[in-house]
Amino acid sequence: MRGYSQDYVAAKLGIAQNSYSRIETCQTKMNLEMLEKLAKILNVTPADIMSAEPIIVNFNGSGNDIPGPFHRIEQYVMSQKELYEKIIASKDAEIAQLKKTIDLLTAKD
Repeated sequence: MRGYSQDYVAAKLGIAQNSYSRIETCQTKMNLEMLEKLAKILNVTPADIMSAEPIIVNFNGSGNDIPGPFHRIEQYVMSQKELYEKIIASKDAEIAQLKKTIDLLTAKD
């Protein structure tokens, strides 16, 4: 989530890396104490970890002008929509130009 290695998080939790790996892959359940420690390490709330909705880290901005470093995935997707629309429009224009070029080249034959 934060780019931390399993070794780093496990060391902070005071457990072995393979034990943390089993927690991460849902092979082992966490107790409340472990959940609270993990939340503190990741600078999130226990509810963020337990939420069915994924959270993402906002690496942009100083943190002073945003409501918090974490946003729900839906907010992230919406913020990226305009960028993707511009990329698609650019590709559509490129395809149209290539079709014209093909038409001109095949008309010469």
